[in-house]
Amino acid sequence: MSASTPIEGVVEILTGSGYRRLPSPLSIAGLSFEFPATLIGENPSPDLVLVADTAFEADTRILRKVEGVARALDVARSKRPLTAILVGPRPAGTVLDAMTKVCRVLPTGVIQPDDTSGLLQNWLAVLLPLALPEPSQNVTEPLESIAQRSNDLEESVLGVVALAAQGANTVQARLHELLNTSLKVPAVKQSNETDRPARGVFE
Repeated sequence: MSASTPIEGVVEILTGSGYRRLPSPLSIAGLSFEFPATLIGENPSPDLVLVADTAFEADTRILRKVEGVARALDVARSKRPLTAILVGPRPAGTVLDAMTKVCRVLPTGVIQPDDTSGLLQNWLAVLLPLALPEPSQNVTEPLESIAQRSNDLEESVLGVVALAAQGANTVQARLHELLNTSLKVPAVKQSNETDRPARGVFE
């Protein structure tokens, strides 16, 4: 993390993921709120994000301001989710409990400005877009890969693979046919009474 402070580190990560930093002070429904940083996202993550530092401000004061923002959003009938990111020492449990009643809370703990472990990135992951691995040829064409191993597969299995393009119902019906065929028990030939002498029930 190259930012000079944990607050700027949070802002750097979020703005790099599409969030927009808002001017200070934050103004909602005619009320102003002072936070070290506030950001807003767009769909699919339209959160209003409040960033505060418990090393420089009492956690109870931060709680009052967060509750004030939540009430102002209600007055403005805003549908935006509210998230509070708390850097610095972890607040008291009672403060966290009260804050979670009005917004999502992400307490990051104490993060060093020169941290390169990705710890802050992990704490903020819920606000960031999901990073998916690049698809490989083997993943995108699994059926083709299976068909190429036809010498190693039974004919019945290859038949099921060939039906995959017709949908799950077709494959399921074929699997039922194969199972029914394999579970059929051949009829037992009943012996003639004259072929052997009568025996007791338990012999």
